[in-house]
Amino acid sequence: MATETDRETRAIERVVVGVDGSAGSVAALRQGAREAARHGAVLCPVYAWAPPGGEAADAVSPAPADVRAHWERAAATVVRETCEAAFGPAPPGTVLRPRTVRAAPGPALVALARDPGALLVIGTGEHGPLHRVLHGSVSRHCLRHARCPVLVVHPTPADGRAAPVPNGRPHMDAPVRGPDEAPTGPAPVAAER
Repeated sequence: MATETDRETRAIERVVVGVDGSAGSVAALRQGAREAARHGAVLCPVYAWAPPGGEAADAVSPAPADVRAHWERAAATVVRETCEAAFGPAPPGTVLRPRTVRAAPGPALVALARDPGALLVIGTGEHGPLHRVLHGSVSRHCLRHARCPVLVVHPTPADGRAAPVPNGRPHMDAPVRGPDEAPTGPAPVAAER
């Protein structure tokens, strides 16, 4: 039988939702908002990202500051547009604290939802088996490693129509420079395929 102390430590204070612009993340954000409202919790949509070519390529040849700033703006756009797709122009009626994190999605979401008062909400993706083999499954990682409750949400057809980013992937290539602009640092290394 649960004691009053057990119930207090299990109270949901923060709902962390993994977003990436996909229909699954729109559905997860909508469900996360319902859970946050139900518990009087803070809603934290999180987009975890890595530079094109991955962290290893950026470590070998770091991107110039303007390119890094472009990537950060693109990541913030994914969070903003996913929130707009989920809620429209009006906020969901709960405290909303969106974040972008430069990290692998699974480990980042688990780390951000590590406290006992967290609930982690993630959507199922439309990625095929090859993508899951190469990149892993974020939902499986979270289910395996999270120390808080994890809610996995499946998208509906309406969530697919509302998805703001084609295929759930932001356009994070380097910004186009004018003819008189020179790069401010070493050129990024293109990933080999």
